[in-house]
Amino acid sequence: MRLRNAATRVLVVAIGVWLVTSGCGGGGTGGRDIIIDEPVLLSRTFEDGQALKYKLSSAGEMAVAMQGYDRVMNTQTEFRTSCSFSKTDSDDINLAMRFDHAASSLSVGDKFTQQESANALRGKTLDVSLAPDGRVLSFSGMGGEDYFEEGIGQMAMMVHGLFPILPDEPVTIGYTWQDDLDIPDITSSTNRDFIGETTYTVLGFKEKYGIACVEVGTVSTFEFEGKVEQSGGAWLMTGSGESNGIVLFSIEDGFILFSRSDSVIEFEGEGSTTAGAGASTTVSAGLKLQGTMELL
Repeated sequence: MRLRNAATRVLVVAIGVWLVTSGCGGGGTGGRDIIIDEPVLLSRTFEDGQALKYKLSSAGEMAVAMQGYDRVMNTQTEFRTSCSFSKTDSDDINLAMRFDHAASSLSVGDKFTQQESANALRGKTLDVSLAPDGRVLSFSGMGGEDYFEEGIGQMAMMVHGLFPILPDEPVTIGYTWQDDLDIPDITSSTNRDFIGETTYTVLGFKEKYGIACVEVGTVSTFEFEGKVEQSGGAWLMTGSGESNGIVLFSIEDGFILFSRSDSVIEFEGEGSTTAGAGASTTVSAGLKLQGTMELL
């Protein structure tokens, strides 16, 4: 039973990575095609007092193998956030991200459980310092939350996915640009590194909810290495993945209106159910995931 519980905890860690790719889009985004003949400049500014609401959701399936224990697990996750912006004297941006709703559930066979550490985020606010171009500079206010310590830095990646770097010149169909992933962690209690790169390619133009958008295809590749701590257990995790899809950027203000992603991620880990235990356990897992992000 202890081995099975350990495998489930590792699954919870890896499932959380959906937030890394939720801003990258995949599958269809809806809306109708429109024709724009002139190049379009995607420009985004964070205004003092500005407020945005986002819904982020995912569904995934993971297979895990751990010293003779093989299991398939399904997950459903949803976050609804209210983002408020204020400027500072240094031109950096203060982002207050309140979790209006947070829920994550896991099912293995006929057993269904709620991830309480995710549910505990409801009503709490994460403070983020952003550069004017949207780059994440630092986090504060919620570093001690179990959800952040148990995970692999996925919340930091989620914030990065909300406000990716935009090109500094007008775009037309076929135009490409890149955005690096190298984001500070929310908690300092673990040493984790999540890096990668997203390549954006303009596919065309669409109108969704009456808003004109640039439709952009994306390919993201990323790697993870670091320590995860859960319920007294310590795990050294490594992994890599790729995400493909589509994202809609509003032409009016440069913010993401909608995205959908399809991701494949592979993980390996070594650790024990009790930190510092002499015997170690190895685990490998593969995850297929569909994620969406929508401006409310």
